[in-house]
Amino acid sequence: MEFKSRNTSNRKVEEALDFFDREGIALHSLLVAYKDELITECYCHPFERDTLHRMYSVTKSINALGIGILLKKGMLSLDDRLSSLFPEYITEKTDERIKNTTIRNLLMMKSPYSRTCYKIGVRNGNNVSLYPDDWVSSFFTNTPDHDADTFFSYDTGAATVLSRIVEKVSGMKYMDFMRDNLFSPLGISKETYILSDNVGNPQGGSGIMMRPIDLLKIIYLVKEGGMGIIDEDYLKDATSPLSDTTLASMSNMRERRMGYGYQIWSVGDGAYAFVGLGGQFAVAVPDKDIVFVTTADTQIYDAYSSLILKTLLGVVENIDLEDEVKAKERSTVFLENKAECHLSDMHFVMDENPIGVGETTLSFSRNNGSLTIVKNGDKEVYPFAFGKNALIELKEKSSSPALSSASYNSDGTLSIWVQFIGECLGGLTIEIGIKEKRISMRMRLVGELMFEGYSGVLTGTLR
Repeated sequence: MEFKSRNTSNRKVEEALDFFDREGIALHSLLVAYKDELITECYCHPFERDTLHRMYSVTKSINALGIGILLKKGMLSLDDRLSSLFPEYITEKTDERIKNTTIRNLLMMKSPYSRTCYKIGVRNGNNVSLYPDDWVSSFFTNTPDHDADTFFSYDTGAATVLSRIVEKVSGMKYMDFMRDNLFSPLGISKETYILSDNVGNPQGGSGIMMRPIDLLKIIYLVKEGGMGIIDEDYLKDATSPLSDTTLASMSNMRERRMGYGYQIWSVGDGAYAFVGLGGQFAVAVPDKDIVFVTTADTQIYDAYSSLILKTLLGVVENIDLEDEVKAKERSTVFLENKAECHLSDMHFVMDENPIGVGETTLSFSRNNGSLTIVKNGDKEVYPFAFGKNALIELKEKSSSPALSSASYNSDGTLSIWVQFIGECLGGLTIEIGIKEKRISMRMRLVGELMFEGYSGVLTGTLR
């Protein structure tokens, strides 16, 4: 399927985009469709229509559609138990609560675990999670803490098990099945792929790399009742508040307290959403016949994720579909430079520190510069631009490329913001203060990352 396109945008949507810019929210894209017509299609430079984006937990909702397709084909029942689906993992020591867990329990986030099972007992240091190689087996080897089919508990491991169920029941690799039965019928890019754990299990809870326009097609299919690909009755259940999330989501956005269906969130007034870490949303508002998609990275300040959703739901509620305006060209947000930089090139030997950073070097030219960090003998260079984003490459390819901006501040400090825009979104913020011959650096690393970075406060002396 293809959406009809306008040569304009919608005034209310453009006002929302202006608001996000003013707030410093790292939005990457926003697409809004009324019926089958795009009324806004915005990509913030360097993102473009064909850029694949990490969708994180939006993957869970797409995964649930794969289960729905298998159900329509008569290849499984939602009441099938894990003991029959995964005999290779079942031993005399396997907990009965695991054996009795059903596909429906997994879809509703009513597994017997109170947290993501493959994270249980895992060391998480300096923002790097050292997960086990096999995420599926961890579901069967850890000890659950309650009976399945009782209360809602958000377990990304349950979604990973569901993606393996798609493979086991279909007899096909996950992406092959999804392409043949969902992606190709919708005209979704063949470049779409899913990340895997270290033994090849698809990351069904967080791993889809997809174009935003293709995600819009999928949420449109759900709003339209499955378009013959998935049964409408299944989708009605999937988008209904089957699991109560009132207390489980108290620490999160208000919209997540409205209930949960089959890997899909209710967000109030009949609307529902695919929700992913960092501001990935695919939302349907059926009574307005509107769907919208955002991609972003709000991990530096997670409250921004809620702000994006609240703002756009408000826009949809009050939108005038005929109020068209010219769309603005937009860029991903960056640090605004606050003063002229008077620092010169400097090299520092760092004091002993738990991060293992031995040396740092600052270099400057007229409108840009670079920070070089030597950690345990390995060198990483972070170029940056003052008052705009520089597109840079990182040694760690899972998070590369990156956007890097800097500000020289009125108090004489230097701020650097590196935004990772590869498979692993996230960022690194660096604050630097130099007094006489001493440097102080405060670094904060955010994101679910596959590499060991830098978080902490360091000091050093000018060489």
